Amino acid sequence: MILRKLNSLNLLNSLRSFYNHKIYSMAMVAFAIVVLIIFLLPFFINLDRYKSEIENKIQEKFFIKIKINESISYKPFLKPHIELFSVDIFESNKKEDVYIGNIYKIKLPINILNIVFRNFNITKIELFDGIIELENNYFDNFFKNVDAIKNIKLIRIHNLDLKYSANKNFIEISDINSDIIFDKGNLSKFDLTGSLFNLPFVSTFQGSRNKNKSIGTLSINSNDLKFYFDADLTDINFLKNEFLGNAKIRFANTLSTIGLNNLTLQFNFNLKDENVDLNNILINSFLYKGEGSAKIDFKPRLAFISEFNFVDTNFKKFPNSDLKNYLVNNRLFNIHEDFYGIFKLNFKNLITNHNLFTDANAVIVVEGGDVNIKELNLISKFNDILKINGRFITQNRETIFFFNSQIDLVNIKNFYKNTNGAREKIALLPNDSFSGKMKGDLNMRQGRLVVNEIIGNNNKKFSKKDLNTVQEEMNLRLNKNIMNILDPRIYSFLF
Repeated sequence: MILRKLNSLNLLNSLRSFYNHKIYSMAMVAFAIVVLIIFLLPFFINLDRYKSEIENKIQEKFFIKIKINESISYKPFLKPHIELFSVDIFESNKKEDVYIGNIYKIKLPINILNIVFRNFNITKIELFDGIIELENNYFDNFFKNVDAIKNIKLIRIHNLDLKYSANKNFIEISDINSDIIFDKGNLSKFDLTGSLFNLPFVSTFQGSRNKNKSIGTLSINSNDLKFYFDADLTDINFLKNEFLGNAKIRFANTLSTIGLNNLTLQFNFNLKDENVDLNNILINSFLYKGEGSAKIDFKPRLAFISEFNFVDTNFKKFPNSDLKNYLVNNRLFNIHEDFYGIFKLNFKNLITNHNLFTDANAVIVVEGGDVNIKELNLISKFNDILKINGRFITQNRETIFFFNSQIDLVNIKNFYKNTNGAREKIALLPNDSFSGKMKGDLNMRQGRLVVNEIIGNNNKKFSKKDLNTVQEEMNLRLNKNIMNILDPRIYSFLF
């Protein structure tokens, strides 16, 4: 009796177990079928019908018009997403479509259910192989529309070329690869590699919050150029395009401006939409060290206004071959015509090959591609002074320096005695004062001088014959080498 009951219970449990297992299995199969249907359903949906919706959604998020030229593809692996091929880009703020670029492929990781129910909510986007030209108001629109971009989490870029224009100036960055991460509409982090005007560089940014302020760190490095920039951003405001902080720049290479090799530059900055103020600038290079301040205006044109004070400037360290490259081969004068700059420079304790001058000050204006020396004063320890003003004009690969000069010597012999000139010639120089003026033009490439006027002591004006004699003598001593103009010994025949 008891055995029969036990047997019947085991049979009942077995039936119940079989029944439960069958329901579970059927449920699992049904679930798998539903998942499979949902997973495969996009393959049976004509996504091309939704092109206009996707185009409008991208325009809403990124403030550019797009046109998808090829069929939209659905990819289930590794994460389900759709792919857009051959996407033309147009400006969104123009009355008519203005073509600004093309993207070979755009990948949008969109949830399967969102695809099925046509809810194309974009939180991540990947761009592959493209060329885009943007204008200066694009990033203003992007960051100021926080509500539109607050759901964006990631922009991933693969091999993109970008040309960015602002106020008749432009920059070109090619081969861009980057992960740009956002947090509730705020730029949180990015890692970027690319080439700026064919010079490879790497840039990183890390943002965070400090009480009510956005702060961050930014670095830009170019190993090819040996350029390194690191900044601590103590206040970031993307809505107003305002950034406050301090930065350090290192150049470990020779650039296109005299003395920038092996240079370290530290400063505080206040960057706004139209200008940036640089304060407490500290400069240290292999040629000089000093301090100063500067202001850079971006509108209505690029302008640089600065004042620097240098001490212990050692021009002996600058090879004549390098200096000739700047002066003769137009490296110093290859300046964009839209750039405007004022440079006020003061030097103390100059060290030169000829030991003539110990101090100097200058006001240099750059405008229209020309370099205008408003004022250049070279002062010796005996208070002798050489004043020069003039303009460098570059045409047809020739740079001509049109100048006026005046020299006032307290004692001619004292002026020359500390140079490395011939002792016997210096001994013949008089212990007299001298004041003279010279006007002319100097061909920097050919190293040839044209003398238009000389006025000596007591306002004695040289005759045409005397001018020709001086001009021939000077050009003979210059010997078609512009660097000889820096050798004071070639002028001793005037005395």
